[in-house]
Amino acid sequence: MDYNLNDFKRCPEHGCVMMQVQDLPPVCLIEWLIERAGDKTVRDVIPAAAGSDLQAVILANGFLLPVLRALRVEQPAVPLALTLENVAGWYVADVLSIPGEDAVAVELLPPQVAAESEQPGIFLQLRHKMLLFLLFDEQIRKVEP
Repeated sequence: MDYNLNDFKRCPEHGCVMMQVQDLPPVCLIEWLIERAGDKTVRDVIPAAAGSDLQAVILANGFLLPVLRALRVEQPAVPLALTLENVAGWYVADVLSIPGEDAVAVELLPPQVAAESEQPGIFLQLRHKMLLFLLFDEQIRKVEP
């Protein structure tokens, strides 16, 4: 399903799109993502296969984060190969909306990061339209089981 993002209402707090299915109240994409991914740890990674750019992170609760690209915080211009070895046990520390670009990112931090830790986080830019599909699927199942 291809979405025209101009057809969506916008969240007044985050500036992101809000999904509304039938008579259900609209759901803010960022708030929905925070509920499902916030503070959850990485359980598995689906790396991009040869010839494909599809990759994902699976969280401990089974929620899938569809990843467009992964970047280290200290080197944002250098793409990171997303592997389980890189992020196993890391947790979603923040969910970020980039309203001008209709982009969504999460920040992963290693477990038990102290404030003075030298180990930087990783930003995952997520596939925006795939997130909307996942949110739509969840919402439509509430009215059409």
